[in-house]
Amino acid sequence: MFTINKKQKMLITATTALTLVLIISLPYVYASSPSATTEETQSNRTRMLRAKGLAVEKTNGQVVISSAGFTLALEATDVNETIIKFNVISGTVKINETEYMITGGNGAVIRDKHGFLLQAEGTSPEGQSVTLKLAGRYFWMWGRVYVARIAGSLQTDSAKISLVLRAAIRV
Repeated sequence: MFTINKKQKMLITATTALTLVLIISLPYVYASSPSATTEETQSNRTRMLRAKGLAVEKTNGQVVISSAGFTLALEATDVNETIIKFNVISGTVKINETEYMITGGNGAVIRDKHGFLLQAEGTSPEGQSVTLKLAGRYFWMWGRVYVARIAGSLQTDSAKISLVLRAAIRV
């Protein structure tokens, strides 16, 4: 057994208080960093949205559940206090080892509702056109990382696959 004297208690208390102040002020440090030049802002507008989850498809009266995931490159086009509009530049959607290429689309982030909508087009491995539709709610994790719960669908000419995913993006 050991005892803690008054000086050690003060040192522990001061260290704990300083640590809490640093942890609380960390997001403020990121938010108040000096603004970048216009060229830097343009190149820094592209972000990668990555997600993993499940795909649910009904075929011949049976429900088939498989793994799903995507990686999309997003570029902000219009940013204001309530809505961020963005374009989908490119990406891939992978459902049970089948990759669908996404060639373009658009979407919006609604800041006060903590939600977003996205619609993108692309092609399947067989050359069919596909449409990816997503809606989700995002949450701030810490620093510059946001995560989201996403529900959506991948529609081809012959089928509609429902998607339930978790995503992350670093802003």
